[in-house]
Amino acid sequence: QTPIKRPPFGLKDVLRAEGPEGSAKAVRKTQGSLITDTTFRDAHQSLLATRVRTLDLLKISPFVAHNFSNLYSVENWGGATFDVAMRFLHECPWERLEQMRKEMPNIPFQML
Repeated sequence: QTPIKRPPFGLKDVLRAEGPEGSAKAVRKTQGSLITDTTFRDAHQSLLATRVRTLDLLKISPFVAHNFSNLYSVENWGGATFDVAMRFLHECPWERLEQMRKEMPNIPFQML
């Protein structure tokens, strides 16, 4: 069960509070590897022909926000995601990004 409270502080919060320079400084200070989760784009694009609906992505987004707040970014855009959202899923790709941002306010988004 994902908690209802706001997700833990993440790099997107640093960017929002301190701007690009503060975010870059935080990245440089990080010891170890910085990880980008590609499952929101590549896994469903490669395995499921990019047919995962926004509704389904939103179901897992709070879990990611609460349990992976230390991610460098979530890659959730690029390749065929825009085209497929409109042509096959009949969804607005811009609304998808807005809704995902509400569910993952603490992790930066990345485009392929």
